[in-house]
Amino acid sequence: MPKGYYRGAGFEGGSMMQQGPPGFEENTSPELLLLIGAVVLCLGFVLAFAGRVAWKHVMSFVGGAIGGIFGFVFGTAVGGVLVGLIVSILGAVIGSALFVFLAQLGLGVIAGLLTYVVAAAVIGDFVISAVLAAAAFVVTLVFAEEAIGVVTSVVGGLLVGIGLIWLDVTDMMIVVMVMLGTMVFGAAFQLVAIKEQREAKAVRAAAASAPAAPAMPGRACPRCGGPLTYVPEYNRYYCHRCQQYE
Repeated sequence: MPKGYYRGAGFEGGSMMQQGPPGFEENTSPELLLLIGAVVLCLGFVLAFAGRVAWKHVMSFVGGAIGGIFGFVFGTAVGGVLVGLIVSILGAVIGSALFVFLAQLGLGVIAGLLTYVVAAAVIGDFVISAVLAAAAFVVTLVFAEEAIGVVTSVVGGLLVGIGLIWLDVTDMMIVVMVMLGTMVFGAAFQLVAIKEQREAKAVRAAAASAPAAPAMPGRACPRCGGPLTYVPEYNRYYCHRCQQYE
């Protein structure tokens, strides 16, 4: 082997050096490479523990931008700049919601395809593989929030591993353990957050639909001292003398 081969390949003395695209190390200062590695590491942790929230915002922003651009171009061509601005706002709203839904639909399609490939390789039966793929597609759509949380945790863990390598962590056992730990704890954190959000929504819905407070007999009007009448429709007391609600 020519001298410097292992250095160019990223190895020296049996240990791994900072990795990147071919030729990246030669054209990049070590300080910049460390900075990029730190950014990738932080991005990986964000995706692993909050990827579901960030994913929604990114998809919503991209869809809104595309919908707004198409709306402005179409509206301007039809009725001028003013109409273009109005249609642009409408297109941004529609595009934002549509992109989030299409992203979830695409996630279901990917889950179905992966399930079909694995089932076809293991089982070898087309019908069973197709049924399992359809089931995976439906389950992913029904539990889209959970699926997004798990996928973003896996991607975040991979980015954490890449960031550690670029930060010159040479022990691959540490890199793999941190990467897997980020995936597992990130997915668990996001799944727990989804569960807590759903429980909070259920509590708020139950509180909103709770029955009105019962009337208090003998309650007097603070203005005239006359008897108050409880009105269940408004959950308030009414004074017939003052003709006002308390």
